[in-house]
Amino acid sequence: MEAVTITEASHLLEISRQRILQLIYAQRVKGAYKTQRGWKIPLYGKTQMPKIIRGKRGRKGTWLVRPSLKSTVIHVNKGLIASNNKREVKEPVIIVRKGSKTTYCSEVSFNGQCKIVYRPDNETLHAKAKVWIEVDSDTKIAMKSETMVIKTQVNKDINVSM
Repeated sequence: MEAVTITEASHLLEISRQRILQLIYAQRVKGAYKTQRGWKIPLYGKTQMPKIIRGKRGRKGTWLVRPSLKSTVIHVNKGLIASNNKREVKEPVIIVRKGSKTTYCSEVSFNGQCKIVYRPDNETLHAKAKVWIEVDSDTKIAMKSETMVIKTQVNKDINVSM
């Protein structure tokens, strides 16, 4: 049986990492166990999802029971590229959208199926993007986010000999 970390489980269930910890401490995550490096949560059934035990009071939980079938969309914000050219501090310009979650990053790598899409007449997708990458929902994506500071140096030691 495969087991995942709290962070991976939070991505699968589309709830926060802190909420997963609260459910673990309330003994509502089936089969969760602690290792030396943190918690492990087993995946169950054909859907390969963690099982959350329903509470006795309150509203029904809003976590996912099945994996999301929405594809992940990755695109580049050209407006940020233009504004980065005028600044010393460079903001990440790659946008990864998975369902309702948006992540800005400077580097994205993934293993699995993807496709690059060009639709010049697009009016519906995020920010009317014309080119984007669609990644299957079961593909694992690694994102690296960093803000870069580029300092320009001007050499003031110019000797002119005549």
